[in-house]
Amino acid sequence: MLESTLSYIFASQWRVLPVCLVLLVAVTELGYHFGLKLHRADDGARKGQIAGIQGAILGLLALLLGFTFALAVQRYETRRTLVVEEANAIGTTYLRAGFLSDEQSATVKSLLRRYAQARIEYYEAGQNETEILAAEDQAAVIQAELWTHAVAAAKEAPNPVVATFITSLNELIDLDATRLNALRTHVPGAVWIILVVVAGCGCYVSGYGSGASGARTTFSSFVLPVLIALVISLISDIDRPRGGLISIKQQPMFDLQDAISGEASAQ
Repeated sequence: MLESTLSYIFASQWRVLPVCLVLLVAVTELGYHFGLKLHRADDGARKGQIAGIQGAILGLLALLLGFTFALAVQRYETRRTLVVEEANAIGTTYLRAGFLSDEQSATVKSLLRRYAQARIEYYEAGQNETEILAAEDQAAVIQAELWTHAVAAAKEAPNPVVATFITSLNELIDLDATRLNALRTHVPGAVWIILVVVAGCGCYVSGYGSGASGARTTFSSFVLPVLIALVISLISDIDRPRGGLISIKQQPMFDLQDAISGEASAQ
């Protein structure tokens, strides 16, 4: 239940931002009101501890934000690299399909053009689960058809030239599985929980310190929670590139589609 809730919230930065913002502003206000009680009590010893605690928690928060950001960026770069690798694999398989007999070559190339389109549709589906599943199913069907033709070609002409086609087709299928896994792998829910808890503690202590000192500032009350919420939402956007402001460009796939479609038109 908790994992599914976290997955739903952090699937879109437009849900993460308001949830984190409301939560952090609320705990800041709560800390401020509790801090006012300490201010009225005039307890100098306890007031002296607040700055140290606040610095330690905010330092820990900065460390966690940096760690989570680096984790999300690393996976983003992996996904972006896989787009290029998959486009190259499809292109190489398309070229090596020319080693097959004329009839098989024409059929395989037609399937590869459909496959490239299916891979583009998979990503362009965004967060529409119905379209995502439809694109996945279509790609799986085309892969099965391609492999059937590869087996037939190997039986018809078992030579090293055909083997190179089968090798590139095998790489294409492997990259599909790798890319799907990369798109489904995200920052663990436990990391998000710890990050939000530490952020909440940091904002609470910040508000508490303002209340204890009796001097409230706009930065501690609103700017700090807003900045933290923005950073967390940015990390969630990088971690799930299907929606939001940051996305993985599919230009290599579009370039490939244009190239193989142009080659088909020229024939």
